[in-house]
Amino acid sequence: MTLTLPVTRAVTPEPATIGELGRMLARLEWTLLDFSRRELVAGALAAIPGGNVRFHYVVEGAVEVSGGDSPLRLAAGDFLMLPRAGAHRILATEETVLASGELEAATAAGVPFVLALPELLVACGFVVREPHMGPLIETLSHEYGGMRAGTCVMASRIATIIASAAVRAWAENGCAPDQWLVRVSDPHIARALAAMQQSPGEQWTVDRLAHVASASRTVFAERFREVVGDSPSRYLTGLRMDQAKQLLGDGRLSVGEVALRLGYGSDVAFSRAFRRHTGTSPASWRRESAMAS
Repeated sequence: MTLTLPVTRAVTPEPATIGELGRMLARLEWTLLDFSRRELVAGALAAIPGGNVRFHYVVEGAVEVSGGDSPLRLAAGDFLMLPRAGAHRILATEETVLASGELEAATAAGVPFVLALPELLVACGFVVREPHMGPLIETLSHEYGGMRAGTCVMASRIATIIASAAVRAWAENGCAPDQWLVRVSDPHIARALAAMQQSPGEQWTVDRLAHVASASRTVFAERFREVVGDSPSRYLTGLRMDQAKQLLGDGRLSVGEVALRLGYGSDVAFSRAFRRHTGTSPASWRRESAMAS
């Protein structure tokens, strides 16, 4: 089976996410270890060894990348980053020009960033979203391996811009998992988020969450709002309401059982919170969900 890239839509990130991503990209620098520009005839197969962080950009044509669970199909203008690259193969499904490289994080701040990225980071339609990146990749082709002073430095800086733009496009396309940046920027807040996500029905208080995060109550509350963009209580309510919709839609639990599972002391308290969040009652939402399915 071939994995075809899904159609993604641009999303508008929250201001807190924009700021956090910008701060992370500002601290991230890459060293370019290797770069090549291949012209492949249809049917040609290239074996790529494992490495640090590898990337492939399809200048022209189309390829299939295999080595994981399913082959991944890339078309002209698509960019693929493999943050923990294992050995893989690239099959040209038509005449193709492929730009490929190997990177490593040049600063200590880059290591947790790389670890937080997925196994496959795909910026589909990269050249459409970032039209200036195509010429920049061509510039990298000319700069890498040159004999001029500072060639290695220049190539690494160009590669840093390209990789950063790919991560930004990936995030703006809505492909990034929820709170992925928090794992990089603040592991203490990340622990509190993980605790709420795993057990949204627990009676979480700011004091308990601050203890999980190994921080004082005041510092935790301020840092949580800065990183997440909301208060702990509002974030927890959002988690509970998302799970409530799933449980109500499933239909196997009564409204009272859903309320109990999500930590509400009564049906009335749960129904009030649900109506405030969705604009309708749990029973009405369940009926409308059943009719729509």
